[in-house]
Amino acid sequence: MDHTKYRELFWQDGYVVVRGFLDPRELQEIRGELGRFVEEVVPTLPETQVFFTAGAGGRLAVRQIHRMNCDPFFEAYQRHPKWLRLARTLLGEPVVSRPPVYFSKPPESDFPTPPHQDNCAFALNPPAGVEMLLAVDERFDEETGCLRYVPGSHREGLRRHVYSGVRGFALEIADFGPEDEAREVSVEMEPGDLVCHHPLTIHRAHRNRSTERVRSGFSMWFRGESTQVEAAAVEDYDRSARRAQLAGR
Repeated sequence: MDHTKYRELFWQDGYVVVRGFLDPRELQEIRGELGRFVEEVVPTLPETQVFFTAGAGGRLAVRQIHRMNCDPFFEAYQRHPKWLRLARTLLGEPVVSRPPVYFSKPPESDFPTPPHQDNCAFALNPPAGVEMLLAVDERFDEETGCLRYVPGSHREGLRRHVYSGVRGFALEIADFGPEDEAREVSVEMEPGDLVCHHPLTIHRAHRNRSTERVRSGFSMWFRGESTQVEAAAVEDYDRSARRAQLAGR
């Protein structure tokens, strides 16, 4: 797959969608491994690594899993050449991967994703990085809570973030308002599609209003080798994350 055509759009808008990134066989593999992980590994994980939410009928369901490289398959998968090749093309340099993350919005779950920029947590200087989110099982659309981006916001710097109280998204943009909403673009995806965004691109998602469909996504994150991680800023975010963890939301 030729990825060069995506680079210009990524830097122009702060995000780009790669349709059919995984072929049916590759998609079936990742679905199977995610199902195995949820069934076999999740019960062994601490509450700081896996978060749950109430879905349809009040049943608890997984909504986020962090540091999936604790499992041999996902430890190896974070170096998958297809993902690495795309990341290198978008950033124009060698890249370093972070552990994979699983995001899920179960049916009828009251769990919106607050507006934020990823660099409030990752603290990259310069902000040369890319998060990639794969649609796994169901269509990402307005009903299931697809991602919503503010195009070009990656060129406007890091906005002020405040504590959100949401586990997994501990900070949100303090002054996100009608002007931002007017610029938003919703990104709908079919299973196997991938959306890639810059660490300064403003994005959020509504809750899943569907009564049947799970909006599940598998995420890989890469930073350019040339960038540095500002440890003090990461610790500031981690304090907010620990506070949200204790609050239980």
